[in-house]
Amino acid sequence: MSSGAATAPLAIGRITGFRGNGGEVTLRVASGRAERWVHLRRAIVDVSPRPIESARAYRDRLVLKFAGVDDANQADALTGRVVSVLAEDVPPLPEGEYWASRLIGARVYDSGGAELGVVADVLETGGTGLLEVRDDAGRETLIPLAREIVVAVDEEARRIEVALPAGLRELNDGGGGTP
Repeated sequence: MSSGAATAPLAIGRITGFRGNGGEVTLRVASGRAERWVHLRRAIVDVSPRPIESARAYRDRLVLKFAGVDDANQADALTGRVVSVLAEDVPPLPEGEYWASRLIGARVYDSGGAELGVVADVLETGGTGLLEVRDDAGRETLIPLAREIVVAVDEEARRIEVALPAGLRELNDGGGGTP
């Protein structure tokens, strides 16, 4: 792997509290799929690597027991902290699925090769996510992360190719056509 997004640590969520008296913390997983992370044996909290004694999914949360965090007070002190994992501990995703944080900063091009801008954020909508793309002039275009629209993603090259439906850019400009 080359340097870049696919080799950087991946933020997986934020500690929302503690569970029980034994030092376990609960983590709201950004992807909503806590079971993806039950294999973890190490993680980064803020910038400090920490060994994990146990990890399990509980409802929509990941429950982690960090080595050296042995009571509720120590666990509670971690509330609000971001948890990341090293690139080699990130499980592969099925084809057509991407880690949102790895798309941020990628350049977006239309199928004709024209650059549309850079991914500033990936917005979760409860349905199909949206790429928030900003061009050099600050113009924002929201592009659905649908397979029919996002036709190619090259994480290593930091490049996304899209086939925009007719009128999508005008819709983003507020000129959505006739009511």
